[in-house]
Amino acid sequence: MSSSSSFELNKIAGAVLGTLMLTLGLSIVAEEIFKQEKPEKAGYELADAAPAATAEAPAASQDPPLAELVAKASVEKGAAIFKKCAACHTDDQSGKNGVGPNLFGVIGGPKGHKADFAYSDAIKALHDKGETWTPDDFYHFIKSPQAFAKGTKMSFAGLPKPQDRADILVYLNSKSEKPIDLPK
Repeated sequence: MSSSSSFELNKIAGAVLGTLMLTLGLSIVAEEIFKQEKPEKAGYELADAAPAATAEAPAASQDPPLAELVAKASVEKGAAIFKKCAACHTDDQSGKNGVGPNLFGVIGGPKGHKADFAYSDAIKALHDKGETWTPDDFYHFIKSPQAFAKGTKMSFAGLPKPQDRADILVYLNSKSEKPIDLPK
């Protein structure tokens, strides 16, 4: 081996070792700059959540009384809010079922009111008990369908604003051959 080739090998080895040392040094410096303190307790504190409601016992809410909300409710606002629902539901008397059932006549009607729709077992069980969609039940259902009827196929997260739920309730009540009297 000639001295020039060993000199070349020494330069290559020096470059590789120098690069490794520089990388290690930068890693140590970066670790110090971006050091994060570990929390005393792992995870996040969650506020105590109210127990999930069931169809038999909707959870008591901090919402204003339904009668107050209905008094301020608007069919027009409900129609505008219903556009969110229209991706899955229709609301006209001769409307077809979509991903969800047609909602014409749902308020005051039986739970699982469309015989030609494949409801989840959760809604079928309510239908089999002879339950109807009271204004209060429907109001709580659209707040959180999964909390109201565990196992429902309805994947909609719900409407968090009480007035929006009241507006939808008034709107859908108007979409019926026999609208029912709403709370006053």
